[in-house]
Amino acid sequence: MGFPRATGEVARQTVLLLMQNRLLWVVGTAQLALPALSYLLGGAIGDRHAGRHDYAVTTWTLFVFVLVPWTTLYCGVQAVHADIEDRTFQYLFLRPVSRAALLLGKLIAVAALSTVLFCFGAVAWFLGFAARSTLWPEGVEFELVAIYAQAIAMAATAYAAIAVLFAARLRRPLVWGACFIVGLQVFVGNLPAKARIRYLTITDPVRRFLLDRLNPDRQLAQDLWHWEHEFKPDLIGQPVLNLAILTAVATALALWFYTRSEYDSRERE
Repeated sequence: MGFPRATGEVARQTVLLLMQNRLLWVVGTAQLALPALSYLLGGAIGDRHAGRHDYAVTTWTLFVFVLVPWTTLYCGVQAVHADIEDRTFQYLFLRPVSRAALLLGKLIAVAALSTVLFCFGAVAWFLGFAARSTLWPEGVEFELVAIYAQAIAMAATAYAAIAVLFAARLRRPLVWGACFIVGLQVFVGNLPAKARIRYLTITDPVRRFLLDRLNPDRQLAQDLWHWEHEFKPDLIGQPVLNLAILTAVATALALWFYTRSEYDSRERE
């Protein structure tokens, strides 16, 4: 079996295994209530110009900042680390499929599943706001959904790469992943633009991508980047390139460790 075909088959099987996880079904089912919730929220706002602003801020907070990181991290760790916990990796490594194809297939599966799940959520969340025409005096901006779908796909891919890296290298990847999200994403990612350490985060380039595509007013920019009191367009830089480099480096390191390590069984997390 060739490398592309093996990678695709591993991705397919990983998706099927992950879809047996109750967490994903709980999250997916809960998202069915999002149109009703956002519709009620839109009624409580009562501001004729609040549709664009509040969808942008709440989608950033709920999906890009919270659900995508934690869910993708969990799925990525389960996809790779579970095989090491129960020693089934021994059977996988004995098959005529390269370790690189195994890891890439798992990464692709996690990124794709998280992207589809939360793009569905972003659409469902938008429907409630869109149903209240008073929030959109200049017409409903359906392009917001496409912008956030791109941001979710970018974030999911990057977090999947980080998750498989931690699972391939570290003995307690969920703990390290939580430190990464809370430490780097929450604290460092919100530092002012002059702090170059922000480039080590996923939050920062995704937010700069959104600020570039949304063309926000001062209030929206302030709400998306609390610690940058005077946002300027020249602070955007090259967020897609920054995130692509981070994802590529994490994937390369994960492949290096996964293809060269001799694994023993690990404690279940």
